[in-house]
Amino acid sequence: MRRRVRTHSLAGTLTVLVGLFTATPGARAQAVVPETGAGRLKVSVSCAACDKPPAIPFVVLVDDPGAADAVAVVTGADPKWTVAITGRGRFAGLNRTLTTSSLADLERTLKLGLAEYAAATVHGTELDVIVRSAPSSPDPGAAKTEQKDPWNYWVFRLGASSYADGEKSSSSGSYYLSTSANRTTDEWKIRLSLGRSVSRSSFDLGDGTIVKTRLTDWNVDSLVVKSLGPHWSAGATGGLVGSTFSNAKFVARIAPGIEYDIFPYSESSKRSLTFQYTAGPAHYEYDRETIFGKLSETILQHTASASLGLRQPWGQVGGSLTFTQHLTALDRTRLSFDGSANVRLFKSLTLTPRGSYSRIRDQFTLEKGDATDEEVFLRQRQLATGFRYSFSVGLGYSFGALSNATVNPRFGG
Repeated sequence: MRRRVRTHSLAGTLTVLVGLFTATPGARAQAVVPETGAGRLKVSVSCAACDKPPAIPFVVLVDDPGAADAVAVVTGADPKWTVAITGRGRFAGLNRTLTTSSLADLERTLKLGLAEYAAATVHGTELDVIVRSAPSSPDPGAAKTEQKDPWNYWVFRLGASSYADGEKSSSSGSYYLSTSANRTTDEWKIRLSLGRSVSRSSFDLGDGTIVKTRLTDWNVDSLVVKSLGPHWSAGATGGLVGSTFSNAKFVARIAPGIEYDIFPYSESSKRSLTFQYTAGPAHYEYDRETIFGKLSETILQHTASASLGLRQPWGQVGGSLTFTQHLTALDRTRLSFDGSANVRLFKSLTLTPRGSYSRIRDQFTLEKGDATDEEVFLRQRQLATGFRYSFSVGLGYSFGALSNATVNPRFGG
């Protein structure tokens, strides 16, 4: 079956969309336009998970969102990806949100979402829709069987890295191993990760003294979350940790909790304001006696946090405030704030500030006794402090052929 629809105005948009969304189930749509790029719809696509932006024949891809007629932001993970399209300029107020179960289907999803915008350009009169019916199946359940994910939505990752350098009087080296398993659906979110790192250094002080250091860290982290509707979620975090730097031979913790989002979770690709509360026990085994004379102890703690995230055509900004307190020792607290932004100041000029600050009153794992000079200078041991902070700011500017729609995959480019 072949349908051809001519559009001559914005009103024709409805005709295009009817042709797209009332096609025979399983049908595929393809938009056909002339090769000339003059007057085509300008689109900025943001997709952190994409190797390269999809090539769409009836639009011009631009790097600067300020020069775009529409901004498309792709977020999510298998099996659900969200494409949020925001109109700009003459399309201001015209926003659309589409979903797809596969990142491989992103190009087609973008075409469907951008068809309404493209129909209002000078090329709208030459935008056609071709619908091809999928072959019928004698078994109604056959299509579902073919589309079943053999991995049941599980994604596994393995990672390894190493580093080494040296000179006549010093040398250092380290390695890091990691693995993770993730499963994300509309109803459940499950994450499990493991990591192990070792760092060694050697220093010749020149008087016959050689100082050698060794730091090790390992962790097992898990998260299970169940959706309770458009605003609520229930979950639990758990983990096992060991760190020579933190005087932790073995730490086991579990913390069930609940989260509420002021905005529906379906809008998280654009905005979110969440409040989360968790509480649970943690057991500590120490390498050396702590400043409180402990070699092991079990504590009960709770954590409350608020997080804000905004993603708009002008950029993105986010921040979180977290308060942690020991219920078994109320004076042990920690208040932390971190935030970051990527804001478009003018056309292609962007500002990227980042910062964090922690008020620390819960250093109960510190090793008893004074640290040696070597431990201080070589950062081999955690030291007492009342606060920590970090801040950075940067400016970026893009110029040149910002409307170049050419995609060249050679050498990963």
